[in-house]
This record gives sequence, structure tokens and C-alpha cells, in this order.
Amino acid sequence: ASAQDVEEVLVKLVRLLANIAISPDAGATLAASSAVVDPLLDMLGAKRISDSEELVLNVVAAVTNLLFYDVPSNMLFQEESKQLLCRLFRPLLLESYNVEALVETARALGNLSRHADARKCMVSLRLDEILAILLDHDDRDLVFYSCGALVNLAADPECTPRLTGSTPAVEKLGKLLGDAPTDDPLLQLVAVKVLTNLSLDTQATWSATDIEAVRSALLQTIAESKELANISERQQLIELSQQLVSRLPESPEAEPGSADGAAKDWFYCTAPGCGRRFGSQEKLSAHFERRHGERNAGG
Repeated sequence: ASAQDVEEVLVKLVRLLANIAISPDAGATLAASSAVVDPLLDMLGAKRISDSEELVLNVVAAVTNLLFYDVPSNMLFQEESKQLLCRLFRPLLLESYNVEALVETARALGNLSRHADARKCMVSLRLDEILAILLDHDDRDLVFYSCGALVNLAADPECTPRLTGSTPAVEKLGKLLGDAPTDDPLLQLVAVKVLTNLSLDTQATWSATDIEAVRSALLQTIAESKELANISERQQLIELSQQLVSRLPESPEAEPGSADGAAKDWFYCTAPGCGRRFGSQEKLSAHFERRHGERNAGG
């Protein structure tokens, strides 16, 4: 058989394995077997997505499904396996042309990041920075699962200094929360959870611009959610957002470098139920186009 034939068989076997791993009874058993885990790690290390796209995608999906079972017998949660996975996932995150690979990798990192040693490894490889940058992506699931991993990283005092000081996490989360669809409370909620965890680090300093952007987005989220507070996620979103607003420090509403601290002129969104404010007409217009589907807005 040719190499291509062998790889096609491997794709089918790994896809079957990934599907079986969804079953709790079978998945936990498979994750405890070196006959399953070792070949998956070997394939992930030996194959590149640019050469073996289908195989790599299915291997990552299988690994992600097996990582769901956070039990001592899971061989993927052995210390050396966690470090190896972090190293193997890094190039997948950087090869961002393949959205499916990115989504599966972000899901896997969400499971791995429940462990302190894995979080430490992720930070050392700057995976936290990559995840923060991915918050700008236009794929909803990728953004959601990136937030999921960041929730765990932001809850770790060893990781928050880098997230707030060396990555654009707060800025991106403020923008995400402001632009997230009102009918997607789960995405809004996970973004607020990351911001909440980051805000618990009393040593971290957010810029005045980021504070105002986050505050504005939170107030908008609260106002919109109160009209639709008929599901548990929506109620949790309101409560967590209100708590975060109350914890945000007051920042001087002044132009950068302003000596007298005089309030600047704000440009307010006039769309019903919005009311967000921006420092320039250009930013307001860009917001209208992104969120309300219009190109022009009055200040």
C-alpha cells in the first residue's frame, strides 16, 4: 500500500477513535491506554497540518475529546504529556489559516489549562499571548474556546501579570464584549468571566482607555440583558457584569497628556438600547458598521 493509502486508513481509524471517545465509559478507558495515547502523540509530533491536514485535524479532535476526562488515569494529563502537548499545539495556533484546527486546539488548551503546570508551560511558550490575539478572530467558536482557556489562565496569580501587562487581553475582551451579539449570552458570559478573573489581581494596572471601554461594554451588556433576563445564563451575566462594574476603578475622562484633567468630548451611539461612547467620530462610525450594520452615525 502507498503512503497515501496508509494515511487514509489512519484518518478513518483516528476519526472513529475521536467519536468513540465522546462516550464517558469508553473515553476514560481509552485515555488510560498507552496503546491509544502514544500513537496519537507520535502522529501529532510527526505530521504537519500543511502536509496531512485531515489526519492532523482528526488527531487533535481525538486528543481534545480524551482531555475531557480529567482523571488520574488519563495518560494525557501526565506531566510530560501536558508539556509535550503545549509544545505541539503552538505551531497549530500559529498556522491560523485553518479555523477548524484552531478551534480544536483552543478547546484542548481549555482542558489542559485546568492544571497549574500546564498553565505555566503555556505562559512560557507565550500561548497566552496567541489566545489573546485570537479574540479578534471572526469565528465565534474559536473566540469562545479561546476565552475558555483564558478563564483558567486569568484565575492563576502566576499568569495574570503577563495577561494584563504583556498581552492585549483586556483591550480585546472589552471590544469583544461590546461587539458580541445580544443573542449569544454564553459568549458574553465567558468574556466577562475572563475580565472578572483578571480584575481580581490587585497588582495589575489597566489603562484608563481599557477601563472605560470595558465599563461602557458592561453597562451596555447589562442594559440589553435586563430586557431578556429569562434564562439562567442571562441572569448570571447580569450579576457578574454588575459586580465587575462596581469593582472597576474610576478613571479621569481626559485626553492623554491633558494637564487639567478636563473632560473630553464623547461621541455617543444613538442606536436603540446601545448608548456606548467613543473618543472620535471615526471610532463611533466603525462601531456602527460592526455592531449595527450601518456606516454612518451621528455624534
